[in-house]
Amino acid sequence: MPSVIAIANQKGGVGKSTTAQNLGVALAERGREVLLVDLDPQAALTTMCGVAVGNGAVTVAECLAGSAPAAEAITRPRCGTTVRARLPETVWLLPGSLALAAFEVTHAGAEDRQLRLRAALREVGGRFDYVLVDSPPNLGLLTVNALAASDGVLVPLQLEFLALRGMQALFQSISRVRDAHNPPLRVIGILPTMHRGRALHSDEVLSRVRERFGDLVFEAVVRSSVRFPEASAGGLSLLEYDARSPGAEAYRRLAEEVESRA
Repeated sequence: MPSVIAIANQKGGVGKSTTAQNLGVALAERGREVLLVDLDPQAALTTMCGVAVGNGAVTVAECLAGSAPAAEAITRPRCGTTVRARLPETVWLLPGSLALAAFEVTHAGAEDRQLRLRAALREVGGRFDYVLVDSPPNLGLLTVNALAASDGVLVPLQLEFLALRGMQALFQSISRVRDAHNPPLRVIGILPTMHRGRALHSDEVLSRVRERFGDLVFEAVVRSSVRFPEASAGGLSLLEYDARSPGAEAYRRLAEEVESRA
């Protein structure tokens, strides 16, 4: 079975989708077969991968509903048009869609509502070394599905003091899911994101995060850069768009650390 990693934080805008995409490509560069799963109704990861979900397309929403197998929904991320794109052929995508927004309502009474993603991934898991699940910015049923289906949790943490306030709620949710549905679940690590270069504030928060969480914090630190939105606009990961950029190197370092911990 693959190593299934939920990328989770109930705060939006901390780099979950960016981390899923770029970590996935970095792992693929290391020779791994990788599946990206977009479990966010906003489908940011799907868009960032250059995939347009049209009417009638099969997405992870249909897999959760039980109306289609995951194998029918898996597709290849687009490589964009730039000559700099060199997407490894071992990266695949289970796309998301706005239809996910109805899941909590339509399946609120289902006994297996927390385990739908686990069941869907069981059908295809043997194909991949890593499955990276991009979860929505809340602690609702979709995020619970991500945690219940995963071996570990990777937490992107924006380097701002206010971002630290939500960590306790996230860790409590992880603990509840572990107790109820997934005893082996563990936090793989915390990834500091959006470090603002020489900004003293970012350094102060990073220092506090390392002091509070110790070895749980990855050595890799992702700095803010205009290259990230530029890459996303072209449907590319940063590793394809600007392979030698500090951001690309940070995600390669993260991939190395994840493999040592997963």
